[in-house]
Amino acid sequence: MVSIKIHGGKDEIGGNKILVEHKGTKIMLDFGMSFKQSGLYFSEFLKPRKCVALKDFFELGLLPDINGIYREDYLKQMEKPEEEKGIDAVFLTHAHADHAQYIHFLRNDIPIYCTNATEIILGVLEETGRGDYSDLITACEAFTFYTNAKGGLSRVTRKKEEFVKTRIFNIMETEKKVKIGSMEIEMVPVDHSLPGSCAFIINTDEGNIVYTGDIRFHGSNQQSSKDFVEKAKEANPNWLICEGTRIGEDKQDNEEGVRNEMSKLIKDAKGLVFIEHPIRDLDRVVSIFEAAKSNKRQFVVNLKLAYLIQSLGDLCPFKLDDVKIFVPRKSWGLICKSGTDEKLVNADYSKWEIPFLRRDNSITYTELQKNQIKYVVSMSIWEINQLTDIRPKDAIWIKSSCEPFCDEMEIDEERKKHWLEHFNIKEYSAHASGHASGIEIMEMIKEIKPKNLIPVHTEKKSVFNELKIPVLVGVNST
Repeated sequence: MVSIKIHGGKDEIGGNKILVEHKGTKIMLDFGMSFKQSGLYFSEFLKPRKCVALKDFFELGLLPDINGIYREDYLKQMEKPEEEKGIDAVFLTHAHADHAQYIHFLRNDIPIYCTNATEIILGVLEETGRGDYSDLITACEAFTFYTNAKGGLSRVTRKKEEFVKTRIFNIMETEKKVKIGSMEIEMVPVDHSLPGSCAFIINTDEGNIVYTGDIRFHGSNQQSSKDFVEKAKEANPNWLICEGTRIGEDKQDNEEGVRNEMSKLIKDAKGLVFIEHPIRDLDRVVSIFEAAKSNKRQFVVNLKLAYLIQSLGDLCPFKLDDVKIFVPRKSWGLICKSGTDEKLVNADYSKWEIPFLRRDNSITYTELQKNQIKYVVSMSIWEINQLTDIRPKDAIWIKSSCEPFCDEMEIDEERKKHWLEHFNIKEYSAHASGHASGIEIMEMIKEIKPKNLIPVHTEKKSVFNELKIPVLVGVNST
């Protein structure tokens, strides 16, 4: 018997956690954070308590209470007995938080399968994020003491390398199936708003499973999604686990249209151009880069985007030397004070940021102030306080990201508008979704012809009933 259990992603957009079991073999498809469920109880200033390890997450339904999958240091903190490993592997479709963030909580000995770009992005997120739940590539033992040089006890931190374990990552390649017990899993690239996104085809002797992950047909890798549909159709799946983020929307987006609209807005701009965009959406980053270049402007990236471009290497269509890197003033603001000792300047920045401070293509607010007509600047609500230094004149702001979908985002949007009004910055919009339209999803399902359909990543699963295919939801044993 094949068992498919939806532990996250049912009646919500994101939070995918799907357990597939066959003849004693168990694999997890994605292990993401549920923004919807988390937002019911927590906010920016109200977080789950780390001191109780997994207790708050179990109590509020943020994590499934499954034996044998969670970190031993967390279980020990909860005074739970040691458990045998409960699943054989985790397969990640991509590195967005709603699909991958909660691997932080998983045991180190559970192997993770993903694409090369996904592992790179997770590494960048771990290095640049460093919060309570940012162990993604590695895991630092928590709630542990060691004997210090004075014979006393000290808390373990990442500085004690012997307590930092590296997770087991296995990079999947196209056309190469991975055998895990009674299942064979094939990774198939798809187009989405993050590099390295993929779908999975799972072969069993009792029927095949296809999992779309997140998919679209209008980005630079749209041919990959079309090729996936052909492969999925050939698999003749008994079950199609299908995303439906925009299942109720008919509008078909176009990344080329976004690039053209941005180029037009940049052409007409008389001062600085700020663009608000998903920082890890490489398609969008390339669109901004090309729109700036076509208007003889230079694209200015922030430190996190610079680190991502550098880390992706040849996976990024342009080089870090092709852009400018904006180095903001932080802490004591010493970066712009001439004659300051280098070590004192470095103290204002994180370790990963320091290599970018003195590159030939690094600039500060003083350069942006002087030559406002020359640049297109990557900007977000989290960096908007830099406007006080930059002092933009005749500037425009292009919103190239999704509209707010929760109360906190609405508040952030309102706050941003106050900043734009203060500096007389006019806002425009140029955006395309990372997800296929409802029409495209329906056409994909009709082409694949699954025997059963399992909608995930959607709040409108009833729309799928129009297809006259058995729709399974929640916990499914088949």
